[in-house]
Amino acid sequence: WMGYMIQQSLQNALARAEVRRQVVTVVTQVRVDAADPALDDPTKPVGRVLSETEAASLASQFGWQLRRTEGGWQRVVPSPQPVGIVECRMIQALVAAGHLVIAAGGGGTPVYRDEAGALEGVDAVVDKDRAAAILARDIQADTLLILTDVDRVYRRYGTPDAEPLDRLSVREAEELGRSGELGIGSMAPKVEAAARFVREGGRRAIIARLDAGRDAVTGRAGTEIVA
Repeated sequence: WMGYMIQQSLQNALARAEVRRQVVTVVTQVRVDAADPALDDPTKPVGRVLSETEAASLASQFGWQLRRTEGGWQRVVPSPQPVGIVECRMIQALVAAGHLVIAAGGGGTPVYRDEAGALEGVDAVVDKDRAAAILARDIQADTLLILTDVDRVYRRYGTPDAEPLDRLSVREAEELGRSGELGIGSMAPKVEAAARFVREGGRRAIIARLDAGRDAVTGRAGTEIVA
């Protein structure tokens, strides 16, 4: 559904600008390691908040793992590390042909290969920023641009002495992630994903606010992470 909405919006915007480019959404399977210990440790909240009665019923019916949260209970699932994109060659070919490709929506669908080499789905959620980093790596992208609701990465974000960071090396970004200064919210996986992309061959990664994408790629906004 989200892929459809983004695809249609892009198609309409291109038509208004009289740009003749095709837009396509690719259902994306993201490979994970069946031996990843994260598969035995459900931590990612999904779905709506449930009442205690609903939670007990669904846990009994489907074997869901649930965690108490503000206002009730919420299902939690594993969030394994992505290791590859099944459709990467197809996506790379579409990009090379000049098409705009929407892929790995919501982190993609996690799968693993069984002993016979067949793909099997996993009841889990892959972090969307980690999936984006792997996709960018596998299609040999030059730049990974992660857009969010904050203008850049900060040390001590949300405190009176917050320090904006315009540029980080991979080593600095990884150290910042390990320091705990980013907390356990959405910025930590973004910095981790950006550092991984650059460490594994990408030229640069940028984290910026959603409405600053153009300025970010020209070096006028966001936090740039480089080797």
